[in-house]
Amino acid sequence: MTDATKSIFGLSAPPRACDVLFGPNREHWRLNACIEHWGEVDHAYKAGFRKAAFQLTERMCEQPVNQDSLVYPIVYLYRHYVELMLKGIFRLAADLLEKPISNSQEKHLGRHDLAKLWSMVRPLLDPVCEIGGENPLPAADLEGIDAYMDQLNTHDPRGESFRYARSRDAARTLGPDLVHINIRSFAIGMEKLADYLEGLEHWLGMLVDGRNEARG
Repeated sequence: MTDATKSIFGLSAPPRACDVLFGPNREHWRLNACIEHWGEVDHAYKAGFRKAAFQLTERMCEQPVNQDSLVYPIVYLYRHYVELMLKGIFRLAADLLEKPISNSQEKHLGRHDLAKLWSMVRPLLDPVCEIGGENPLPAADLEGIDAYMDQLNTHDPRGESFRYARSRDAARTLGPDLVHINIRSFAIGMEKLADYLEGLEHWLGMLVDGRNEARG
C-alpha cells in the first residue's frame, strides 16, 4: 500500500493520467522552454546538444562522481552535435557552390556515419575558400579534424555505441580495447572541434547570405 505522494517502487509519486509532460507551468515559469517554429530552428538543436554536454562535463569536473555512467551521455551528446554540424556545413557549402545534392548524398545525410559525412565536406572546402577570397584552410587544421573523425568513428561508427549498450544481436556496442575515457580531456578536444566547426558554419552562412543579397 502507498499514499498519494509515494510510489510502491520509489520515493516519487507514481505517474498519473492527469500529469502534463508537454506544456508550460505557471508556478515554475522560468523553466518554460520556448520551442521554436520559425527562424533558425536547426541552431537550437545544435547549441542544445553542445551545451548539455559541456554543462554535464563542467559539473563532473567540479564534483567527479558517477563518471562511469555519465560518460555515455556526454560522449553521445558531443558526437551528435558534431553530426548535426557536419550535415549543416555540407548543405551550406553545396548551396554556395551551387552543387546539387545527389540521392546518394541525401541518404548519407540521413545516416550517422561521421567519417562519411566529413569525407563529403572536406572536398568542398578549398572551392568555398576560393569563392570567399580566402586562402585554403590550414593543412594542419584539416589533419586534426581527420584525426578526430577517425577516433570518433573507430569507437562509434554509427552513433549507437554510447546510446545503446548492446546491438540488435545482443553484442556489446563498444569494443574491449576501450577501457578508459578521461572526460575532461575528451571535452576539451570536442570543444576545440566545436569552435572550429561553428566558425566554419558561420562563415559559410555569411557567404551564402551575401551572395543571395547581391542577387536581390
